[in-house]
Amino acid sequence: MEDQKKPLPEPFNNVPPNYKPYIPRDKTPEYQAFKSKVISPKGFIITILSILLAILFTETIFLGAAGISVPIFAIAFYSSLFYFFRENEKPINKTGLYLTIPVFLLAFSFFLHYNPSTQFITWLTLIGLVCIQLVMLGTNPAASLFSYDMLGRVMSKVIGHSFLNLGMPFFSLEFLKKRRKTHSSGKAPLILIGLAISLPVVIILLGLFMSADAVFENAVNSVISFIDVDFGNIFADLFLGFFGGIFLSAALLGLKYEEHEEKAAGKIGNSVDGLVIGTFLTIINILLIAFVGFQFVYLFGGTVNITVSDLTYAEYARRGFFELTAASGIIFSIALFVMIMTKKKEDKLPAWVKLCTVSLCLCNGVLLVSAIKRMLLYVDAYGLSVKRVLTLWLMCLIGLCLVWMIIKCFKPQMDVMKLIGITVVTCVCILSLTNTERLIARYNIDRYISNPGKITLDVYHLGRLSYTAAPEIVRLRDLNSDGSQFTRTDILDILQHQKVAYEDRNALYGFTLDSIGAREVFSGISK
Repeated sequence: MEDQKKPLPEPFNNVPPNYKPYIPRDKTPEYQAFKSKVISPKGFIITILSILLAILFTETIFLGAAGISVPIFAIAFYSSLFYFFRENEKPINKTGLYLTIPVFLLAFSFFLHYNPSTQFITWLTLIGLVCIQLVMLGTNPAASLFSYDMLGRVMSKVIGHSFLNLGMPFFSLEFLKKRRKTHSSGKAPLILIGLAISLPVVIILLGLFMSADAVFENAVNSVISFIDVDFGNIFADLFLGFFGGIFLSAALLGLKYEEHEEKAAGKIGNSVDGLVIGTFLTIINILLIAFVGFQFVYLFGGTVNITVSDLTYAEYARRGFFELTAASGIIFSIALFVMIMTKKKEDKLPAWVKLCTVSLCLCNGVLLVSAIKRMLLYVDAYGLSVKRVLTLWLMCLIGLCLVWMIIKCFKPQMDVMKLIGITVVTCVCILSLTNTERLIARYNIDRYISNPGKITLDVYHLGRLSYTAAPEIVRLRDLNSDGSQFTRTDILDILQHQKVAYEDRNALYGFTLDSIGAREVFSGISK
């Protein structure tokens, strides 16, 4: 009698056709392949280098000062990066390689001058470019640099998967065990191990030698004083550097070795009917054209309006300026939204929508020109400031982007997002490489010297600038101001304040080229 198979219990009889049992991630073939690639010479070396790079960043930049330390760190970081991603059988991604140019320009700006008022823009752009570059160098690069797909990959691959892969750097250390069994691989891992072992021995011997010889101790202390090493920060360097290095290593290992089906972000756009968009734009355009038409004389009347309306320069320049700037930003966003979301035929906007979009951009250009004119009048009356420079820079940036959007209306094949991204990066590079604070000080002081009886000099604002402006401010020290606006003591107080801030910065890590001129100025100030 043949054995009869017993029927399955009732719950297992109705299995959905596409049902797949859950498999833990660490049991999947993809994860095992990922892990086997991590346990390799490059996997081990990049883990060690990532930890060393993170410690270097913590010591020199995060707990030190952003100066010459930034380009030096960039050189070390990119040397490790290109070593890791370069393979003989596969050429490195050219787009990712080209992004090194703006990154190094931004890093080099920290060595040129110390402008804390604009560095936050440089840092944000620098971090964004590095994240985009990592995606492009990885196994699954995005199709475009500046797109929603790139944003999704940065959030997923660089940030999200890095947390999921935090265990991979520790797995890479198994390469040492594997090497002992196979007796293969190069000498680099052994050199790194030797360096790691030698550090504590060197520290112990250094302490003994310093205790044994006073001359040697003074020499070492002089070097430590020059470098401005705070041994109290060493624990923080090692602690933060270790965890930061593990995160960086997890990101790099995942970007190169983790292979799985990467779905591109869903395309956003071509979803709103042109009739809806056209009606919406028509209403907006009617309001804009009416405002520009009725206010055209007021917007561009300049000093005539001031005379007729009995307004001061400050009242004229400020009246509606921020409102116009906010309106320009909103209109720019609307125009960009329209270009992305409108349903297109053969990648072309409907004629009605195209006409309304061009009109929208042109009217926005009028508002921008008006706002810039108001700001220039304000600058002519009261001089430059950091906020005024940044405002003018931002409005010029929006104006350039509007030009690309108008061209896009007539050349639909043009990648407007790419051009806007390149424009933003270029403008940030120009801003970062320009010594903005010294330029502001020079402009305001030249104005005052040309006509000290009529020109108002904002000494308070000069005092808030960094030490990079000291060679300009010192020009006021010996001027006879008749006590009307400032005294010699006021200028010396400003320079003394900047001197204190200069001396508080790390002499080595925070070194900038403009610190040479500042040091010459401060050396002539009596304490």
